[in-house]
Amino acid sequence: MNVTHRAPRFCFIHALADKSYAEYCFHLFANYLPYGPNGMQVRSNFDRRTQKKYVRVLCQSRTSPLLERLYPTWYKGRKIIPMDWVAHNLEADGLALWFQDDGNLKEGGRRIILSTESYTLEEKSFLRFLLQSKFNISANIDGQGRLDISSRLEVRKFQALVEPLMHASMFRKSMAEQWRQWAIQWQELAGIHRGTCRTSIYLPYDLYDRLRGEGYSSLLNNLLSEWMDKQWVENVCDAARRYRWLLKHEKTPKGTYLLTPRFRPDVKGRLDLLSMATGFERSELVIIALKDRL
Repeated sequence: MNVTHRAPRFCFIHALADKSYAEYCFHLFANYLPYGPNGMQVRSNFDRRTQKKYVRVLCQSRTSPLLERLYPTWYKGRKIIPMDWVAHNLEADGLALWFQDDGNLKEGGRRIILSTESYTLEEKSFLRFLLQSKFNISANIDGQGRLDISSRLEVRKFQALVEPLMHASMFRKSMAEQWRQWAIQWQELAGIHRGTCRTSIYLPYDLYDRLRGEGYSSLLNNLLSEWMDKQWVENVCDAARRYRWLLKHEKTPKGTYLLTPRFRPDVKGRLDLLSMATGFERSELVIIALKDRL
């Protein structure tokens, strides 16, 4: 918020490449704030340091009683994070805006960074705590002072929450294309039954003791084939159901007892796809399936 003539105005700036997203935000906030005919402008400026011209989209509101009430909440000599206010008001749609504005999807979807460098350590710690307590997402504070979500399971939970709420122009920060490819691969694997692939899985002793012995590979192939197809259709492909499914199973205990079943190619391939799509390890998925079915 910028203060002009002792009254605050709401302002945000995006690169010209993100004009569609800026327009989306402009219309979103126009439901609450007054904008004049020049509320959205495309401006260019020459930066002498880089000797380059930059074109940006600038959106600035008029003054309003709402901003006069919000300004002292967010500014105490500097911009702060009003912890009680944020804890009460931040929901998944706000999380999606935060990610689109100040977040990045890195390493092929294995890591999410939220830029928090300008906040105090107390404020960063609060945001980290809020992600965990309100959304069940674990993050760390990295060496650059950013929130770092680096566990694949935590990344998948975050994506399941925010990606359905993201604007289409923020495609670069989503895994929509990856999900499309996974869906194609899932169907292509359906008819591949020839041959087997020995795979190492680790189970808790109770499941290991029930399975070991002759014929466990056949049992696992049949069980997993039916179970995975059901989970993919009913729980994994829909983001809202996927988020609930991940929360339901994230406390799955680790196994330490080794089995090496011979998986059919379709079962092994789908198990790998399901692992990438959910963030669970292969062994964890087998444990979840066995606990569901045995």
